[in-house]
Amino acid sequence: MPYIATINSNTPEALELINYLKTLDFVEIAEKASLNTSFTDEVLKEDEDGMPITYKDAILELSAKTKKTAAKKFYEKYAKTNTL
Repeated sequence: MPYIATINSNTPEALELINYLKTLDFVEIAEKASLNTSFTDEVLKEDEDGMPITYKDAILELSAKTKKTAAKKFYEKYAKTNTL
């Protein structure tokens, strides 16, 4: 059973522990990759319904596709169960 441990290497003791663990043949050490900091704290402008204007077209398109697919599945199921 694998275990995952997070060790902050900002102290000499932590670095010593990491070096010791590297000597063990059954331990695999992987350094954590730097996080992608492409996210911004920018507040998006919203329309009167609270929908972000930047993504409004994509959201409405996805919503229309979802509604169309759901209606199609509903009527197919209805036709199978309620035949004349």
